[in-house]
Amino acid sequence: MLNREENTPGRLVCVGVGTFINSGRAQPALALPSTFAEGRREEEGGRDGGRGRGCPAAGRLGERLCRMGERLPAGLGRLRDPTAVPAPSRSAPTPAPATATAPAPAAAMAQPAAPLGAALLLVLLAADSSQTVLLRAPEAAQFLRQRQRRAYQVFEEAKQGHLERECVEERCSKEEAREVFENDPETEYFYPKYLDCIQKYGSPYTRSPDFLTCVHNLPNQCSPDPCYKEGTVKCEDLKGDFYCECKRGWQGEICDKDIDECKVQHGGCNQICLNKLGSYRCSCYSGYALKDSRTCEDIDECAALADICGEARCKNLISSYECLCDSGYKYNELRKTCDDINECEQQLCEQTCVNSPGSYTCHCDGRGGVKLSQDMNTCENIIPCVPFAVAKSVKSLYLGRMFSGTPVIRLRFKRKQPTRLVAEFDFRTFDPEGILFFAGGHQDSTWVVLALRKGRLELQLKYNGIGRVTSSGPLINHGMWQTISVEELERSLVIKVNRDAVMKIAVSGDLFTLDKGLYQLNLTVGGIPFKTKDLVLPINPRLDGCMRAWNWLNGEDSTIQETIRMNERMQCFSVAGRGSFYPGRGFAVFNLTYMQPSSGNETKTSWKIELNAAIQPATDTGVLFALVTEEASVPLSLSLIDYHSTKKLKQQFVILALEHTVVSRLAINLCDKKEHSVDILLKKDQLSLRVDGMAGESELSASELEDSLSILESSLQSTVKTYVGGLPDVPVTSTPVTAFYHGCMTVKLNSKALDLDEALYKHSDITSHSCPPAEAGP
Repeated sequence: MLNREENTPGRLVCVGVGTFINSGRAQPALALPSTFAEGRREEEGGRDGGRGRGCPAAGRLGERLCRMGERLPAGLGRLRDPTAVPAPSRSAPTPAPATATAPAPAAAMAQPAAPLGAALLLVLLAADSSQTVLLRAPEAAQFLRQRQRRAYQVFEEAKQGHLERECVEERCSKEEAREVFENDPETEYFYPKYLDCIQKYGSPYTRSPDFLTCVHNLPNQCSPDPCYKEGTVKCEDLKGDFYCECKRGWQGEICDKDIDECKVQHGGCNQICLNKLGSYRCSCYSGYALKDSRTCEDIDECAALADICGEARCKNLISSYECLCDSGYKYNELRKTCDDINECEQQLCEQTCVNSPGSYTCHCDGRGGVKLSQDMNTCENIIPCVPFAVAKSVKSLYLGRMFSGTPVIRLRFKRKQPTRLVAEFDFRTFDPEGILFFAGGHQDSTWVVLALRKGRLELQLKYNGIGRVTSSGPLINHGMWQTISVEELERSLVIKVNRDAVMKIAVSGDLFTLDKGLYQLNLTVGGIPFKTKDLVLPINPRLDGCMRAWNWLNGEDSTIQETIRMNERMQCFSVAGRGSFYPGRGFAVFNLTYMQPSSGNETKTSWKIELNAAIQPATDTGVLFALVTEEASVPLSLSLIDYHSTKKLKQQFVILALEHTVVSRLAINLCDKKEHSVDILLKKDQLSLRVDGMAGESELSASELEDSLSILESSLQSTVKTYVGGLPDVPVTSTPVTAFYHGCMTVKLNSKALDLDEALYKHSDITSHSCPPAEAGP
């Protein structure tokens, strides 16, 4: 028996030959070093050099045994101990020590080549049986290490050769398969499948090609390839197992599980991580692009595509872009255009809304005492910015209340005895013309009329069908209080001013007339009981004057005082100055013409509108002057306004407008209790606005101005009315301002002062020649 001990420090290793004793007979048994077996396998697997390449130096005896093994017939390699412990796996770090086993049954040794092989081996061993080799531990370890360091590639080739002999040419048992693979894992994997090949394709002896292919493929764990193809680099065959080398991005035993790289730090992506089979990629939100494979940066769409917004402006944003239109327009993405927004559909305005390209304007009906508020959408009451001293005296009588010229007071005196007229009163006026009072009978009887003409007292009288007119005395329309008296004597009438007689007129008859047994007298104040054309000398009866402390027929007029006390409109301002006062309601209208024949050529006409208005406004909104056509259009207007409709800015302006378009504008504070001078000049090729000498800013181009003036000229050639202090019932959108003017104002038009008493119509609350002052204080 051949024994070995490996790497035992301080001990000798004995390598020798012995016999197994079994049933009284000695059966030769042989245990050879692994180098000998390897030499045989290398020879059988196909040597590429001379004989003995598989016999490394392992001492003299080892080499001799190896050489002897080489000279044995090939069949001798089949001699083995069936009961021997299986060789250790190739993966074992150190081979286990070989030990003798129990004698094998004789039947197990019954192999065809056994007698010859055994005999030859015994002869060889007997020849050297007398030699026993003892090795020291280091030498033995060197011999054993040589066995560990066998060439695995050569072994694998030999293994395939053994497989061919053991299990392909013949049918092998599991133990024989174990001897081929020399490890359990591969054997356990191979043998059940080997039996399946036999089951499917028949015995090895049939030499079926399918059987051969089936068996040849069994030892290779990678055939067929168990690894997932898409995720595998290669399959590595192991002992009864395999190893799939996964591609990057794959994991799992067979590399079939995708690695979700996005779960770990977002895959390193700056924004979006998109996992996909075996890999991943970084992506960006809309409006970003990858700067590299991981980092996103904003895309400047405006620079990349010049026409991306069409006619709109392109504004680059973080991660996006925006197409911008001017205020009042919205972007049409389909057509890439800026379309006007009809803000009026949104009901933004409290009263009237007018849409315009890119904008809109709200309008409040100023005739109702309202104007646009700060938000430019709602309306608010027009509140005076300068308070005026509009307090009135209950002991005064205002003569100009009735624009129609009808009397403000009518008295009828009846006496049983003949009576003479006696009248005295205090009087104040700035008006140069008008009627103070009438006394007498009817139109064709005897009567007298005391009036003013050109600032002096005038007496018209009619006795016995004969009329006369007398005028004398000082100017009394200076606004100061003065006492005027009229006294009927036996044969004359005496007129006094401040107790001084200014007129004494001889008469033949009495003013009281006898009717139905009574002496009667009609007395009217501020007008006459018949038409002014029937006077001796026609006169404008309207008189902006004030009476107080009156005495008619020695005080027999107590009812007048009570009537006046109950009606404020019959009262006068306590304090008044020159000018016309507009209370913020009503207007005056004139029928004037502006077309004139051209000098030197009567067939051609020219036109000019030159206006000066001295104003002291009480409010910041109102119409100063306007022209209105029969169609209720407003071709020209001069107004005060407290906002800029285009800029949506709250500020005080004086504006000049042609129709609804402002053509000139000047920003100025007018609520300062001062009088301001406003001048406008319009001709065929000229338009100007000045306030206190400061020129307004034109808001039209030269061509636009020419077109607008042409439209105005066409209006002047037709019928227009001139309005001062307000407008009639015209569309609120026909002009920028419709509110009535509030404050003092005197107007000169084409170098002529406008006398409101000569208007076609004047609101009764407008005083034509007197105006209260602004209240004192800040």
